[in-house]
Amino acid sequence: MKRLNFFWRFGAAAAVVSLLSATTASAHVSFEHKATANGPYKATLNVPHGCSGSPTITVRLTIPEGFIGVKPAPKPGWTVTVTKGAYARKYDYFHGSVLSEGVKEVVWSGGKLADEHFDEFKVVGFVSDAFKAGDTIYFPVTQECEQGVLAWTDIPPPGGDPHALKSPAASLKVIASEHHAHTSAQSATATGGVAIEGAWLRATPGTATVGAGYAKIINAGPAADRLIGATFPGVGHVEIHEIVKDGDVMKMRQLDRGIELPAGQSATLAPGGLHLMLMNLSAPLTEGQSLTGEIEFEKAGKRMVDFKVLSAGANASPAAHDHSKH
Repeated sequence: MKRLNFFWRFGAAAAVVSLLSATTASAHVSFEHKATANGPYKATLNVPHGCSGSPTITVRLTIPEGFIGVKPAPKPGWTVTVTKGAYARKYDYFHGSVLSEGVKEVVWSGGKLADEHFDEFKVVGFVSDAFKAGDTIYFPVTQECEQGVLAWTDIPPPGGDPHALKSPAASLKVIASEHHAHTSAQSATATGGVAIEGAWLRATPGTATVGAGYAKIINAGPAADRLIGATFPGVGHVEIHEIVKDGDVMKMRQLDRGIELPAGQSATLAPGGLHLMLMNLSAPLTEGQSLTGEIEFEKAGKRMVDFKVLSAGANASPAAHDHSKH
């Protein structure tokens, strides 16, 4: 029976994370990305084959204690379900909020992934203060096929060798960073990077297929940068738009090259001006909901940002929903 490789890609704030999974020859494949405890993460699980030739029909992901605020991405052709429960303790989260319960398991089912194909299954979550530099977080995964089951759930005992495991769970090793990156203007100034403040979305009616996103973006770095794109779970694609006045008519146009961010300056995405246009919504944006988006810059790369959904008539300023406490 073939060994299963799980490649996890995590992107967010500022420590190096090594994600390990076994290959056929019992070697490990690792990836290094910027991440940190007390920060958000986007995780992509690649399933590269079935069970000895049999197609995969269900993928079960167990969420370890301390990895909180988990939200799975919808996946065309698959049904995604979650099991929620109480955490072992309360955890600090965004905006001073505290979480005492959340997703404990994510299951993708109803699809069919042929043995000769691979596919990706995604979640976003938050690595809490339960973890520190040097810790390893294990994510057990069960791959159910039309014939057979592969349970990638082995976790080494304290001090044990993970390479000796027959069916190792996917693992995340947290390594210390040189600095702690936030999405606040203060940390952007300190690190010479790009900050995103007050990110929010407008609620949409049930029949709407498009939505709008807003934020204040601060480039505290020494060189110009450019906002070039974004992705959100449950959203077909995202375009960058602006509203301009053409005579007596207000027109909306797409900015194919994104939004320029001169060094030391900021750009405000707000109603009636620059904004993110979320296209092909799979579900309405509901007031009170939070949606984690991946915002991409030409030089600064990708940042995970939590967007709060406000009312359909909201006209909030970025300061009203400051993310500087992340």
